[in-house]
Amino acid sequence: MTSRTALIEVAPGQRRIALVEDGRLSELVVDRPGRQSVAGNIYLGRVERILPSIQAAFVGMGLERSGFLGLAEARPANHGDGSGAGGEGITDYVSEGDAVLVQALNDPVSDKGAKVTTRITLPGRFVVYTPGQAGIRMSRRLVAEGKAGPIEAMVSKLARDGEGFILRSAAGDATDESLTDDIDSLRAAWETIGEARRTARPPACLHRDLDPVQRLFREEAGPRLGRIVVDDAGVLAELRAACTRLSPGLADRLEMHSAGTALFDAYDIEGQIEEALSPTVALPSGGGIVIEETTALTAIDVNTGGRTISGGPERAAVDANMAAIPEIARHIRLRNLGGLVVVDFVSMRRQGNRQAVIDALRQAVSSDHCPVHVAGFTRFGLVEMTRERRRASLSETLLAPCPACTGAGRVYSPEAAAYDALRRIRNQQNARPAQPLTVRAPGRVIEALKNLAPETLAQVEEQTGRAVDLICDDSLAADRFEVHGSGETEEKDG
Repeated sequence: MTSRTALIEVAPGQRRIALVEDGRLSELVVDRPGRQSVAGNIYLGRVERILPSIQAAFVGMGLERSGFLGLAEARPANHGDGSGAGGEGITDYVSEGDAVLVQALNDPVSDKGAKVTTRITLPGRFVVYTPGQAGIRMSRRLVAEGKAGPIEAMVSKLARDGEGFILRSAAGDATDESLTDDIDSLRAAWETIGEARRTARPPACLHRDLDPVQRLFREEAGPRLGRIVVDDAGVLAELRAACTRLSPGLADRLEMHSAGTALFDAYDIEGQIEEALSPTVALPSGGGIVIEETTALTAIDVNTGGRTISGGPERAAVDANMAAIPEIARHIRLRNLGGLVVVDFVSMRRQGNRQAVIDALRQAVSSDHCPVHVAGFTRFGLVEMTRERRRASLSETLLAPCPACTGAGRVYSPEAAAYDALRRIRNQQNARPAQPLTVRAPGRVIEALKNLAPETLAQVEEQTGRAVDLICDDSLAADRFEVHGSGETEEKDG
């Protein structure tokens, strides 16, 4: 069984949560003030505009951009097949000016607002509560392990009229008492939302999903998660308190990072983040994959690197493709790639080999907490797959178009570079606590440092015991900076 470790780094102005599996980074979440995810939040919104041409509506929710409500998501649960057949239209369900209860399915991306649905779901530790969507569904893993029948029977006895439940994989190891408590907690949350709706005026947020750290408890709290290491005593205390509500069994797995080396440096996370932002990924067996994100889709190309192998071209193609599959699955999750993903595997002639590759790919992505659908090979020999998009990809979070080449390349965004500079200031000052500090960076990075929440820079100065001088130097590359202290310099290369 794969061993997982969660690392929670609390740095000035942000928290980063890394999930490590057998020593390798598999997921990274960056949590910053003012940039919290809205996915899973429930809003009482107002229908602002109907677009009959595409059978959709825009819903104002109090966010910067209105939510997008398509016909399939506006139709009530258990109503038809969701295809829109039979002459139904969006106006059969909503009209301009209507107040409507919706849930955000993902975060706004680029110039697009969040996709929303009227089919509300409330995820718990063991079950997902689906009010108004009667029926009991379950994860494929429960079915495969033969645990589905007894659990379904138990939950069926607890279900009330109009209620539905999705049994998660974690339910297989839950006691009847734990399942009952989970269901009762979700019912109480739904009742609270109903009470808030009766007095709220749209637009209003009626329910916020858990923050990234607490979501980690909910999604990853099974036996595979061995340790949760935190580098901040205050956050550690908050997590211990949260454990009593979300997952009492996790309390014994919480640890305080006390080594002199910064938490992410101790586990070589920084280097793995750099690799995850690179378009090329080398494979241990030779060859590699190239990952390119575009607005419409993500393209992944597999190559052999000119490696020769006994057995001929077909055997070499199969071996290269099979070696690439674990890294493809890992990087899809690590980079948080959403939407359409197209994979160009090394060409294979035999249908049996092509099916073996598809089967291996489906197995590799089966543990992803975001639903992934592998459609198979197209007539042109490409593999199409989709992954549910819930939040911005890693590159969208950390990178920005390069100003020197008018967007042809990508560099760290000014905000990401500013946060990195603050983190390095803190780490350097821990080593030399009595020395003055200066940050030299391009104007856009300096501006980002100044525009961060005032308490963030003040927090760094309080921790270090020194004022931090900011010096603009536009001779440096767009995302490069230098931290000077005690006559020594720590540089960040773009």
